[in-house]
Amino acid sequence: MTGRMRVAVLMGGDSSEREISLRSGRAVAEGLRRAGHDVRDVVLARVADVIGHPDLVGVDVVFPALHGGDGEDGHVQSLLDVMGLPYAMSGPAASAVAMDKALAKRVMRSAGIPTAEWLQVTWDKAAHRPGAVAGAAGADRDALTLERLGARTADEIGFPAVIKLNTGGSSVGVAIVQSPADFGQAFAAVLDQAHGSIGDILIERFIPGRELTSAIFLGRRLPLLEIRPREGFYDFGNKYTAGASEYLVPAPVTSPLYEQIAADALRLYELIGCKGLARIDFRLNEAEYACLEINTIPGMTETSLVPKAAAAVGIGFDDLVVDLCLDALRAGGTAAERP
Repeated sequence: MTGRMRVAVLMGGDSSEREISLRSGRAVAEGLRRAGHDVRDVVLARVADVIGHPDLVGVDVVFPALHGGDGEDGHVQSLLDVMGLPYAMSGPAASAVAMDKALAKRVMRSAGIPTAEWLQVTWDKAAHRPGAVAGAAGADRDALTLERLGARTADEIGFPAVIKLNTGGSSVGVAIVQSPADFGQAFAAVLDQAHGSIGDILIERFIPGRELTSAIFLGRRLPLLEIRPREGFYDFGNKYTAGASEYLVPAPVTSPLYEQIAADALRLYELIGCKGLARIDFRLNEAEYACLEINTIPGMTETSLVPKAAAAVGIGFDDLVVDLCLDALRAGGTAAERP
């Protein structure tokens, strides 16, 4: 398709990342308008509101700028498929796998992509007991307490450890635990960030070293980017506060390690079945690296990583978002029908 596109940019939703979604969505909408396209800002109170939404009538393509929850885990993508609306980036299956960090890590492990050791547990907030623990069954699961979970973490993961929401993002619901004595308080703090009565929690070995990210754009690798927070780790504040972190692109990583990390990022993108755009996060400790997660709707704010990586190879923000929309239109049909 050439000429002026009619694009609906979805933003908002009811996840813990709503405010970041609004910032991403507004940036995307402004970029598309600067490029001369007809843009509708569709601010959703909840993802299900896309059904029958009047601002989606007559659009050529939808750009989901939703982060977390039903906006990123395949729900909104499935609804758009049912409605027959082309949309940018990945379809329902890839979105669901990428959003589930533990499931994505199983894909990494099966493919030989290094990833940090982990435990996964679902925890009932009101009953103060687990729903299930990966690898546990029967009486062992029933007898599990927070104290026993801390002991299992010490035995199987070690400290320091990272506790995070399995389907979270934007560093919402993340804690780094230095010792067993801090485990219970940190676990409770992360659990408190979970929506609903059950929290799906990932406990992961902390990988010291450098923070790297790789963006895949239209099936091509963008330069690796290194993040250096000026203080602490790359938490919510360091992600979304201008000047709080330093970004080096391309990342100063020597060959062949640079190529290995970049190749694993592309391989994971292809294994999961991503389309259009994804960001894959790594930790690098001297000559050893670990893949942490893959994001199918990465942030598009003024401090976000993907636009920085694209700019390093001459792809401006406006071209970035326009090309994602054009890619969706070229693919034709719904995600379920795309090759």
